[in-house]
Amino acid sequence: MRMRLKGITLTVILAAVYAVLSFLPGFPVIGVSGSKIDVARSLEIIYGLVLGPVLGPFTAFLGAIVGKTLAGGGIGLFFTPLAIVSSFMAAAMNRRKFSKLGGWIFSATLLAGLIICWYLTPTGRDAPYYPIPHLVGLGMILLFRGKIMEYLHSRERSRLVLGVLLSSYPSTMAGHMLGNLIFMQLSSQSALFFVSILPISIIERVTLTVIATIIGVPLIMMIRSLYPELFPHDT
Repeated sequence: MRMRLKGITLTVILAAVYAVLSFLPGFPVIGVSGSKIDVARSLEIIYGLVLGPVLGPFTAFLGAIVGKTLAGGGIGLFFTPLAIVSSFMAAAMNRRKFSKLGGWIFSATLLAGLIICWYLTPTGRDAPYYPIPHLVGLGMILLFRGKIMEYLHSRERSRLVLGVLLSSYPSTMAGHMLGNLIFMQLSSQSALFFVSILPISIIERVTLTVIATIIGVPLIMMIRSLYPELFPHDT
């Protein structure tokens, strides 16, 4: 019961933090007037790492819904499911096993599935090189595999930084790909449009990865000291 109350309290607090940070200036979504990509999206990964594959995505999604609603709703609400995917990706990489599979295998499969969905669309087939940054994220998971979890559970700050960095980029790219697929359904933009904004998308996602790492490491260390039961397998 005590652990459950702690989890609820932490969920409410972190969802509120996400909602508040949603009001900060973000990256404008080119082609979608009045919408932006919040810097708060960097928190989605951290929430997954700290709260796990259930509470993490729920907290990020709740924060995104509340933030977008308070900001007036609009088309940005259609992109709130991205919070679930990014947070869930990070949470899976932070687990040795998830649903009878290695955590990294589950994350790699999810990202690979989203990339395949891109190629299943006419626009995606007309822009075959667009998912290269996403394939880089997939390659990172396949290269480091279970090492990512070991870094995330390490007490050494340098290894923790590496773990957060390696989990953040693939996670934010998974959310980005889902965002592309949703955007396709909301607009009639051509493949040329997606290709033309690719450099901006890369800068945006790398920036979110860096922010997630800068914020995530001290936040994880602080929550680790306050809620050690959330990190039972630290090394």
